[in-house]
Order: sequence, then structure tokens, then C-alpha cells
Amino acid sequence: MSRSDDSTKTPKARPGVRTTRAANVKQVSLRAAGKLADTDDLKALERDLKTIEREKERLSHELHDGLGQHLTGIAFLAKALANRLEDRNAPETADAKQIAALTNEAISNTRALARGLRPVGPEDNAFAFALAVLARDVSTIYGIQCSFNADGTIPVASRMAAHHLFRIAQEAVHNAVKHGAGGKILVDLREENDAIILTVANRGTLAAAVEAAEGVGISSMRNRAKLLDAQLDIKQVGKEVSVRVAVDKKAAQTMREQGKTL
Repeated sequence: MSRSDDSTKTPKARPGVRTTRAANVKQVSLRAAGKLADTDDLKALERDLKTIEREKERLSHELHDGLGQHLTGIAFLAKALANRLEDRNAPETADAKQIAALTNEAISNTRALARGLRPVGPEDNAFAFALAVLARDVSTIYGIQCSFNADGTIPVASRMAAHHLFRIAQEAVHNAVKHGAGGKILVDLREENDAIILTVANRGTLAAAVEAAEGVGISSMRNRAKLLDAQLDIKQVGKEVSVRVAVDKKAAQTMREQGKTL
């Protein structure tokens, strides 16, 4: 064979180069597969949470519009009966008044349950209002000072963002109640640069809170933050434990779920 024929032959790749290229291709494939798996997991999580929240919303409407209206009717009849009995000085007057009072208490409890299932309404500034109600209810129920502070009016127009942020705050507050060392719980909402920052802080032990809640509570907060593409930080500085979530300010106004405004 001539020398010119030798020059037309394709050079053989060195074994080391071939192995390196194959490894690089494999790494890229693994990274792509990992990203795809993460995307699939996120979509599955979003579907599951959406199904749960829709069922909660349905139950909220049933409680408010169904049971709540029936109880309101009973309370009205009981009050009317008590008035008629009182006009006749009947001994059953006190019983009728007690029925009316207990029914009104049941109405209040039903409304509270309905609000808990669907805490953030569609109204302007509903997110901040829901946080204020959360702080008030915790103070009333548990006898722990829980306060809400907002740095001015901070709208969260996206129902999806408002809902998941509220559930994160709710879980953080309940963890503070269960694992805190007493004292004050502060729920703080503010804007910093291009982000909306929600922080729940109290005095407690982070290790105990994380260990007790890792199975459901904290993992739920992390999943919700992931759906919002938000940053969630749980840390302890001195005796103060804080849960801090930061979400993009623009996303908090425009975030949508599967093409539908929430």
C-alpha cells in the first residue's frame, strides 16, 4: 500500500479518550435524568397538593353553606322559642336560651373550621389578614403571645403563592407552640429588594422541633417552598428559632397553576 493511501486512513481514537468521552456522555445523561425525575416529582407533588386543597375547599363550602345555614336556622328558632316562653314566664325559658346559646357557639366553631380549611380568601390583602387571624387565634386558644407584623401593605395576588405561604406559616407557628420554650411568637411579613420575606420566630430548641416534625411538618414546608421556587431556611441563633421563606415578589403576584390564575 502506498504512503498516500496511508494518509487517507481515519486515526483511531485513543482508548483513554474514548473512555473519557463515554464517561462525560454518561454524566450528562444522568444529570438530565435526575432533572427529569425532579420535574416529575414536583408535578406529582403539585397534583397531590392541589387535590387535597380542592377537597378542603369543598368541605369549607359545605360547612359554611350547608351545616352553618342549618345551625343558623336552629339558633333563630331557639331564640324565638325562648322569647315566647319568657313572655309566659315558663320554667323552660332557661333551657331554650341555653339551646340558642349552644347553637350560636356551634355556628362560631363551624365558621372557624371552614376558615381553617380555606384560610386565604380572594380579597385584596387577604394573605396579611389571614396571618393576623392566625396569630390572634393562636393567642386565644393556647394562651401564648403570638403577634403579626407587616412592613406596610404587602399584597400577594397569586392565590397559589398566598395559600402555600400561609400553610408554611401555620406549620411553623404550630411547631413553635409545641416545641418552643414559651414566650412570644412573632410572625413577620416584609419586602426585601425583589423578594417577599415571611418569618416565624420564637424561643425554643431547633433540634427538638426538627426531630419531632421532620416526618410531616417540616417536609411539608419544604415541599410547599419548592412548589413556589422559594428559599426556606430554618435556623437557630442563640435561643431564637426562626423559619424564614423568601419568594420572588413578582412571582407572588403572577404565579399560576397549570395555566390557570389561582
